[in-house]
Order: sequence, then structure tokens, then C-alpha cells
Amino acid sequence: MLFNVFRLFQQGLRKQFIEVTKYQWHMGLTSFGGPVVQFQNFNKLFVENYQWLSDSTYQELFAVAQALPGSASTKLLFIITLLHTSLLPAFLSFLYWALPGAIGMFALALGVGQIGTTLPVPVYALLSGLNAATVGVIFIAAIQLSNKAITDKLSLALIFLGGAAGVVYTALWYFPVLMVLGGVTAVIYDLRFIQRWWARGKQNFRFPRRNRRVSDNEPQSIAMHNLEDDSIWLPEVYREDSAADVSGALAPPKSGAPASRRPVRTSTSTRPILDVSDAESLPVTEDQSDDDGGVDASNIRAAPVALAVEDNPKQDYPVWLGIGVVIGFLISFIIVIVIRAVVKGLPVTFLLFSNLYLAGTIIFGGGPVVIPLLREYIVAEGWVSARDFTIGLALIQAFPGPNFNFAIYLGALTYHNHGAPSILGAIVSFIAIYTPGMLVAGGMFTFWNKLRRYAIVTSILRGINSAAIGLVWTAIYRIWESGYLSDKWADGISLGQDPWWIVVASTAFVTGRGWGFPAPVSIFIGGLMGIIWWAVTGARMA
Repeated sequence: MLFNVFRLFQQGLRKQFIEVTKYQWHMGLTSFGGPVVQFQNFNKLFVENYQWLSDSTYQELFAVAQALPGSASTKLLFIITLLHTSLLPAFLSFLYWALPGAIGMFALALGVGQIGTTLPVPVYALLSGLNAATVGVIFIAAIQLSNKAITDKLSLALIFLGGAAGVVYTALWYFPVLMVLGGVTAVIYDLRFIQRWWARGKQNFRFPRRNRRVSDNEPQSIAMHNLEDDSIWLPEVYREDSAADVSGALAPPKSGAPASRRPVRTSTSTRPILDVSDAESLPVTEDQSDDDGGVDASNIRAAPVALAVEDNPKQDYPVWLGIGVVIGFLISFIIVIVIRAVVKGLPVTFLLFSNLYLAGTIIFGGGPVVIPLLREYIVAEGWVSARDFTIGLALIQAFPGPNFNFAIYLGALTYHNHGAPSILGAIVSFIAIYTPGMLVAGGMFTFWNKLRRYAIVTSILRGINSAAIGLVWTAIYRIWESGYLSDKWADGISLGQDPWWIVVASTAFVTGRGWGFPAPVSIFIGGLMGIIWWAVTGARMA
């Protein structure tokens, strides 16, 4: 009997390996454009095409990935695969995702280690064109992510404020604080603390209207407007029937609200999928008001009903295991940091590992944060020159996979500059930068499905999700401000210094958004336009 159980388990595991290989073997080779574009691709693949999870669950996992340390795109893919399969297939998914880009960045480090102090002018033009095109591609993905996240005026405000705050100031502690503030704000708003205080304040400072008689000639809408309501502070478009609605349930529309203004919500795993027979709560695609201010039902066409998607994990893990993994990671982190601070004369291998282990632990939000932090921990140590760092920064945008692979490039160059084999530096960097996020994400997953049942957790994730998408817009600004490369500017300057790069970014946006070009094609066109720019202006630059 034990043998039969093992055989069934082996067969199920083999099926999961085959499924992950079938759907994900190419992702590390074709996911260009950085984390912003990758988030949008994940939504399209796993929600729309493969139907591994619902859109609302995807938004929750996106917020979880942003709220935990490490590479956000890597953690999100790992958790999605872990939700749909089990641990070993999820680890295989991670290898499919991270290894191709890591190998590419290692090869780039080998090439950069052999070049002189400056690059040919055409290479700088090529890199600038790639950066400008990347801005256009990321802009498309940021719009698509924002459209999915904006469900009310609060989410719109958090996205705007997160992006604005990220542009005006940058620090290691700053981005995590912004996401925490977004979660707290969503809890206060969704649980109606401010709305109830506002409603009570208005009631205390004006005459009560309970006994007020409504004239027969007074429109009913005015009478309804004078009624006290807990949600009176909310804009009418986004007014909810109860605080529980923040978890994603479809609430029946207000009878007096126009059909075009009724909120449309997606289903979640904690709520039953909408029944087709529930005609009152179906979203509509056309409305026509009758003389009484209602809706003429004869001209209403019901929107398609979402397919039921199983969002529960395929395999349950004990909570104690996840807590043990997280605690074990924290102990290892403390040990590494203490040794790094106390012991003098440590070899470069341990210093490189400890710096990247620390970076992978304190980075929240992924790509927008990892670049300046790696500059501080690698270039400031004197291990890699500013010029080589800038070359890698420009080319990482044109490489597939996560931006954390930039650490592999820097680790290989560090070993090369110290006379050691570059492959060892690449391996040490790969392990150090990815381990913290993977351990924390895997441990958190064991009790995430229990926590998500609480409305307050859903609100926190909603706020974190909105603030994190705001930081996506910050990433566009950062690339724009340092994307124009030349032998005169080792660290890069703003692409706005030359109108041609604005044209390149706009071309990438139009070809991707309007004509549906894949991101790699748009980025390739940007590089080609950079070469054309050099051919026209090369004599002036020389």
C-alpha cells in the first residue's frame, strides 16, 4: 500500500513537472522589458490564458510579492506556480525563469572584462536607444497594470501618490514605508473609520431630519440625498453596501444609480462565482434610462460571467514549516551580518556573498530599488568600475528575465577584477541575491491562504498593491533620467537631452500599444534607431 501511495505521488509530481515545463520553459528567454512588463505578461498568461488563478487572487499575490523582500517578479512567478502545483515544480519554474538571463549576464561580464576604458561611440548610441525603447515598453505595461488596479478613487490616489513620492525622494527604507502606508490607508478607508466619523460629525452639527416630511412635489432624489448614511463621505460612484465588500464580493447595484456607474467587481476564491440567474447584480454593457429614472431592462445586455477558477493551493503545507523557514532565514541573516561587522580581513567571497545577501533581504519592490542598492554595495566597494556598472545597467533592460540577474554580472566582474574565476563569482552572486526572497516567499505561502480570508488582510494587500504600482511609474522616471549614455557621461544623463530619444521612446510605445509588437521587437527597433542616430550625428559627436 505504501508503494502504491508513493507511485501515485510520483505520477502526480511527474505530471506537474511536465505542465510547468510545457508552459514555462520559454519564459526566461522571452520575458523582456523588466519587471513591469513581466507582471503584465504573468497576468495575461496565468489568469487569461492558462486560468491557473483568478484575477483578484493574482492582485493579492502581486501585493504579497511586493511586500516581501527580494525580486518581485521572481517571487510572484514562484508563488503562482506553488499555488497551482507543489514545491519541486515551483523550484523548476524558478530555474526556467532565472537561469537564462543569469547565463546571459555572465557572458556579458566576460566580454566587458576584456574591453578597454571606453566604448566605441556606436555602442553608446545602441545602449541609449535600448534604454529609450525600454521606457516606452514599460510605459505600456504601467498603464495596463494601473487599469487593473484602479477600482475606486482610493486606489487611484494611492497609485498617484506612490509614484509622486517615489520620484521626489529615494532611500533604502523609503519604498517599504510607502507600501506600508498604502496598506494602512486602505484599511482605514475600507473599514469606514473616516466615513463614520464624518457622518457622525455632520449629524451632530446640524438639525436632525428624521421627522422631516417630504413634500409630494419634492423629487425623490432630493429626499434620498438627505438621508444619513455611513458611506455618505464616499463618492456615489464607488459607494459600497457593506465593509465586507472590500474582499471582492459582487454587491447588488444601488437601485437609484445609473447602470453605467454601477461598480463592476471580479470574483475571488472566498466568494461564490456569480450565478447567471442573478440578473440584478450582473454588470451591464449598455444602459438606457426610462422616464422614472430607472433602467429599461429590455435594452440591457449582461456582461459575460467569469469562469470559475480554483484558487486554493493544490498542496497544503503545515504552518509550522513555513514559520520555521522564515525564522531559520532570519537567524542566518543575523549570523552573516554579525560576522561581516565583527571579523576583519574577510575574503572577497564572503564579502560579496554578505553584501548581496543583505541586498536581497532589504530590497522591497524589486527592480526599481535593486539598481541603486547594488551600486552602493559593489561600485562603492571598489570591486567594479562605474563605467562597467553603467554598461550592465543599460543592457539588463534588453536581457530577458528578472533584473536581479544584474547581480550575477557584477559578481562575475568582481571575481575577474580580483584574479579569480568569474564563474565562481556568478554562482556566489546567484545564490546570495535570490535566497532571501525565495525563502521568505515560500514560508509566507504556507499561511497566506488562511490570512487572506480576513477583510483587513485584503484591504492591506489592496493598499500595498496600489502603492507598488505607483512605484512602477517611478521606475520609468529613473531609467529616463540616466538612459542617455556617452563616453563623456559615465553614469548617464536624461534622455530628454536629445529629442531623438523621445522619438525612440514614443516609437516603442506606439508599436507596442497601437500595433501590438512584442516587447523584444520594440526594444530591438529602439537599438536600431540608436545606430541610425549615430550614423547621422557621428561626425558631430566624434
